[in-house]
Amino acid sequence: MPEYKIPTPRLPAPGAPRRRVVVVTSAHARSLEYMGPLQVFDEARIFLQYAGRLDLAYDLEVVSIGEGSVYDRKGLTIEAGKPYHRLRGPVDTLLFQGADEHDLCLQDERFLAWVARMSTRVRRIVSICTGSFILAEAGVLDGRRATTHWCASDDFRRRYPKVTLEPDAIYVKDGHVYTSAGATSGMDLAIALVEEDYGTDFARRVAQGLVMFLRRPGNQSQFSVQVATDPTDGAALEDVARHIFDHLGDDLRVEALAEHFGMSPRNFARVFRREVGVAPGRYVEQCRLERARQYLEETDASMSEIAERCGYTTADGLRLAFERNLGASPRSYRKRFTSADPTLSA
Repeated sequence: MPEYKIPTPRLPAPGAPRRRVVVVTSAHARSLEYMGPLQVFDEARIFLQYAGRLDLAYDLEVVSIGEGSVYDRKGLTIEAGKPYHRLRGPVDTLLFQGADEHDLCLQDERFLAWVARMSTRVRRIVSICTGSFILAEAGVLDGRRATTHWCASDDFRRRYPKVTLEPDAIYVKDGHVYTSAGATSGMDLAIALVEEDYGTDFARRVAQGLVMFLRRPGNQSQFSVQVATDPTDGAALEDVARHIFDHLGDDLRVEALAEHFGMSPRNFARVFRREVGVAPGRYVEQCRLERARQYLEETDASMSEIAERCGYTTADGLRLAFERNLGASPRSYRKRFTSADPTLSA
């Protein structure tokens, strides 16, 4: 097998405990949501083994909400060792993957009561993607900050008003409770947990081993700005959305939009917010950011050119919008995500 060159990072002194990580899965959830974090913890085990420090490491275990296989696709079957209610002994980190698509686990009172009990017994409780729905349904997130996959954020807000949702975050820590966004963000969060346990230097080595960022650029922000190009079934607001996206360089203040569509500014803003879910100004900014991201990823246009095409007065205005919404400058965003071809910039 290939021989790895692994520098030995600084680690805690002997005597630190091994950490038991238990992942809770089900037959209806996606495998990457638990396989990704498990791979991060296993990579940490490999590095600890090379460092001669298996007194540390992680003891990994998977339990299921139901009986039988937890994954069965095209000839590949995965089975969990046992159901959750047979789990015994102390657990350091308890991790829940996404809720199943039929909400079955969210209707299982016995399971939710177990989640609530376990949340008080573990050092860390973690959710991946829509696993946040499980923690919220069990009351674990009441009064806390949390995140979830951006496409489920509206449903989450509706169901769990006691939770302060941060829909743009890659992951959120509130006390001993951790929530993350989509499936791959579970790996970002797992890296952060390794960093908590064994320090930044060691976590950086683990991230390098997996060819990942120690911290994803963008201040842990989901880079998608969640533009809804078809926000409603109403033809009138479809026309508004299309007009905005086709005229990003124009005056798109509420007054100008209202005049264009023959409405008063106050009524236009009220109807737009009711139907789309955000204020017109916020929607325009999201559209401009989305278009700017496309230019940065697909062209070599200058910052001034992109700013002008997307409706920003100056390149500084573009920069401030990126930093405010994405936590990254346009230049750093392009550096990480560009696929620029000079022929596309015309």
